[in-house]
Amino acid sequence: MGLSRSLYSPPLPFIRSLSVLSSPQRSKSTTTMEKEKKMITLKSSDDESFEVDEAVVLQSPCLTNVVEDCDDPVYKIKEVTGKILAKVIEYCKNHVAVVNSADSSSSSSGDDALKKWDAEFIKEMDLSTVYDLLMAANYLNIKGLIDLACQRVADEIAACKDHKEIRAKLGIVSDYTAEEEAEVLKENEWAFD
Repeated sequence: MGLSRSLYSPPLPFIRSLSVLSSPQRSKSTTTMEKEKKMITLKSSDDESFEVDEAVVLQSPCLTNVVEDCDDPVYKIKEVTGKILAKVIEYCKNHVAVVNSADSSSSSSGDDALKKWDAEFIKEMDLSTVYDLLMAANYLNIKGLIDLACQRVADEIAACKDHKEIRAKLGIVSDYTAEEEAEVLKENEWAFD
């Protein structure tokens, strides 16, 4: 209580040493940092290698932990093929680019561009690739990609007219006999009206 406020203030020379960089100095340090980007090599289950920027790899919490814990710049992803890993990297690169450009422009236009890109990205894939992409996204814990792939599968199911079309689209083999299926349909005919 009897202590003066000056005892808690840092010395004046210390405050001067924390001054903000002027713009020429700031731009030099930014370009130096951009040149020093850490590149990481991801290797797929079929030994296809992809050299990517660390920011792209950090889109996956799973890989973030590996990068932080290991000094090795090459990481083998045993559960993902080269074809699918290329798609995952494409998705992550685009999201990093949009996040970086959103820092300099309005975030709403960046979000709109990202949603449009995501829709085109997932729409061009066949369902088999979407399933593999979903499995890879789940393995790598990339929530946005999981959500995107799940939404595509949900949209495909919603577009089906009946259970037979759903089975055909998803490659599900019915384990009911014709009689059992007729019985189930009769019991639940109210649902099909």
